[in-house]
Amino acid sequence: MKGILKTAAVLWAGAGLFEFVAADATGSWVGRLAEASEMDRLWSVPAIYQDEAGPLLQELALQGSLQTQYAYGSDDSGNYGSGDMPENCTWGDTEVRRFRLGLKARLFEHLKFHSLLDLYPDISPRVYKRTAEAYFTWTFADAFNVSAGKTELKFSREQEISSRDLLVFERSQLVNQLYGGELTGAWICGKNIGGGWLYEIGAYSNDRSDELSGLEGGTMILSKIGCNYTKLTTFDSALAQIHHLHNTDPGYVSTGNPASPSYSDSFAISNELTKGPYGLTTEIFWADGAKGHPDIFGITAMPTYSFTKELQLITTFQLATSPQENGMSLPTRYEGQTPGAGDQSGDLYFAGYAGLNYYFHGQKLKAMSGVKYTGMDGGAGGGDFNGWTFLSGLRMAF
Repeated sequence: MKGILKTAAVLWAGAGLFEFVAADATGSWVGRLAEASEMDRLWSVPAIYQDEAGPLLQELALQGSLQTQYAYGSDDSGNYGSGDMPENCTWGDTEVRRFRLGLKARLFEHLKFHSLLDLYPDISPRVYKRTAEAYFTWTFADAFNVSAGKTELKFSREQEISSRDLLVFERSQLVNQLYGGELTGAWICGKNIGGGWLYEIGAYSNDRSDELSGLEGGTMILSKIGCNYTKLTTFDSALAQIHHLHNTDPGYVSTGNPASPSYSDSFAISNELTKGPYGLTTEIFWADGAKGHPDIFGITAMPTYSFTKELQLITTFQLATSPQENGMSLPTRYEGQTPGAGDQSGDLYFAGYAGLNYYFHGQKLKAMSGVKYTGMDGGAGGGDFNGWTFLSGLRMAF
C-alpha cells in the first residue's frame, strides 16, 4: 500500500510538473502551449455534485491535501531532520506532514459543511487516524456567520492562514507555543462592516482530543477585531487585526492528548501589506504565563517578493524572549531532534528563514525549498542551540 501511495503521488505531481508545465495562481499558462482548462479539469475531479438551482443540495465535493517535506539540519552536537520523526508519519526519510481527506458541501443555499480527516500515510495500522476538522457554518450575510463543530483554533494572523496556503514549511515557534489545538466549540464572525471592519468571537472546549470533545478542561475564549484599510492607502491590500485568547484552565491535560497552552491570556497584533510584487506581514505577541510558567513576548516578520506569478521569495524573522530561562522552547520539528538539545528551553529565541516557492497551479500544487537558522540562549539545563536546517517539499491540495 505504501508503494501504491507513493506512485500515485508521483504520477499526480508529475502531471503538474512535466505534462502541464507551470500555471500561476489565476490559472494562466506559461511555457509549453496548453489549454488553460486542462489543469482546472484535473483538479475538478473531486467534485461529486453541483447544482446552484438545487432546492436542498447545491454542492458536494471531496477535499484533501498531501504535504511531504524533507529536512536535514545540524548543530554542534550532531545532525537531525525529518528522518528522525516517527515511522508512522514518514516515507523513508521524508515526513508526510499532512495526509488529509474530507468533504465539503453547501445545503439550503446558506448552510456549509467542512470536514478533514487525518489518515495514516501507510494506511497502517488502519486508514483513519483522527478528525482534524468537522463543522457547519450558516451564512446570513457577510456581516454575520454562525459556526459550530470542531475546528483549528485560529489565534494569530499566522494561524488563520490554512496549512494549504501557508508560505513556509512550519509556523513560527511563538505561534506553536500558543497553539490551542483543534477544538470543539461555536463561534460567530463577520466582515465588510462599515467599509472594512471585521470581527470574530468564539468559545471552545479546552479538551484537545482526536474526535469531538466534551466540556472538560475549561474554556478557550477567542475574540478578534480588525480592519481592512486598503482604501485609505496606496497599497494593493492592507489589513490590521488584534486577537485575544483567554484560557480558563491553562495547562489542562486530558488522558493521552496534548496539553493546553500554559497561558491565561494571549494577545496578537498583526499588520499585513501588499504592493505589487512585495508583501510584508508583521505580528507582535504577548502571553501571560500561568501555573509557574513564565510570560513570553515576541515579534515575527515575513517579507516576500514575487519574481513572477510562479516564483516567490519568502523570508521570515522571529525574535522571542522570556523573563525566565525556561520560557521559550526549541521547536520539536526539527531542531528538537538534535542529540544534544539539553533541556530544550531558554530565555531568548531567534530564527530566520529564506526560501523559494514555485507555484505550478497556485496553492493547489507547489514546490518549496529553503534554509532556516535557529538560535536559543538556554538555561541551567544547557538549552543553548545554534543550528541550520535545509528543507524541501511538495504540497498538493484539492
